[in-house]
Amino acid sequence: MHSPRTLVYAALSYCVMMWALNTVLVKHLLGGIAPLAFTGMRFLIMTPLVVLLAVLRRERLFMHVRDLPLLIACAACGYGVYQYFWIVGLSYTTAFATALLSSLTPIFTFAIVAVARIERVRSGRWLGALVALVGVAIFEGAFSGHAAFRLGDALALGAAAIFAFYNVLSARLLDRYTPVALVAITMCIGTVMILPGAIPQMLHQNYAHLPLADWLIFGYAVLFPIVLTFPVWSWGISRLGAARTSIFQFAVPVLAGLLSIPLLHARIANYQIAGAVACIGGMAFSQALGRVSLTALWSERTLPLKR
Repeated sequence: MHSPRTLVYAALSYCVMMWALNTVLVKHLLGGIAPLAFTGMRFLIMTPLVVLLAVLRRERLFMHVRDLPLLIACAACGYGVYQYFWIVGLSYTTAFATALLSSLTPIFTFAIVAVARIERVRSGRWLGALVALVGVAIFEGAFSGHAAFRLGDALALGAAAIFAFYNVLSARLLDRYTPVALVAITMCIGTVMILPGAIPQMLHQNYAHLPLADWLIFGYAVLFPIVLTFPVWSWGISRLGAARTSIFQFAVPVLAGLLSIPLLHARIANYQIAGAVACIGGMAFSQALGRVSLTALWSERTLPLKR
């Protein structure tokens, strides 16, 4: 029999695999469908499914009037604005680059809480963040004569920063809303934000020429990344805590890179592999030393010398 801890690890591994596969499959899908047409259709179908999931779980879907500005901000950062950056960015760069740059969200998150003085961020986290950012520079070819920071890379980086605000803002609401209820409410608001920009592309898209494989990928993108994965991820957080659970996210760009080779016939240069390793290693280092003050450690080591 599997231990409870093993079951949690297996569940979280399932989540990161679904997210990595989604990035690669959607990149393939964008070869035949306009980015915003895909996003508009996806949310028109996905949002009712999430609401249905909340109803089946007997969640209370209500909004406190005082929370409306915060809910709108969460909807914008989690869906309405974030999706524009993510999907358009993916259409202009590789699945590997999108997954890697999007994985910087934890770094942006603790930068926000530090500046806003919501939480104290130890120097160990900052050192890990610095290593991760150097890794991104290596990945972009800054030290190998291949520097080419593309529009899609900039948008993916922007998406990571925007979603970091969702993490911070949603944390202020989770004492009054369950995770599934919060997703259902903010996704409804976010869909209203997405549709005005998506409808023109939705109307001009030629759906009759999309092959069956593309429709299967679309079905996957609707069901798995959020509807059939978010509750599992939330369960993992409840078992391990947010900090330990977030470490699993570092596997997303690795898996996306590996999957893009057979599925997208992608070629990944050696300097990109080195940059990805440095970036992911820096973020893991940041998580591992989240409670460590390097200044305090240095003081403890030098104190005997001063005596």
